[in-house]
Amino acid sequence: MNAIPPFTIARYGVYAALAMAIAAAWLGTRAGYPFDQALMRAIFTFVLVTAVAFGAEAVILTSPPKAPPPQPPADPAESGSNTSDNPAPDA
Repeated sequence: MNAIPPFTIARYGVYAALAMAIAAAWLGTRAGYPFDQALMRAIFTFVLVTAVAFGAEAVILTSPPKAPPPQPPADPAESGSNTSDNPAPDA
């Protein structure tokens, strides 16, 4: 299992896309572009950043989980079990 819940990157990616779209529209109008051109630039920015966010989320969700670290083999002498390799001492 991944350390982050599903769709976290996509959610924050959409928030970032919205913030970047607003900034693109505001900066476009401040630079003297007509409002409709600045709005189209903002929509393009939103779609592009949202696609990147969902792509990153898809990569993370489809990646295989990390394998647990290998456990060292148990030493029968330390475990105290009576096996044919480690017979119990005679009393």
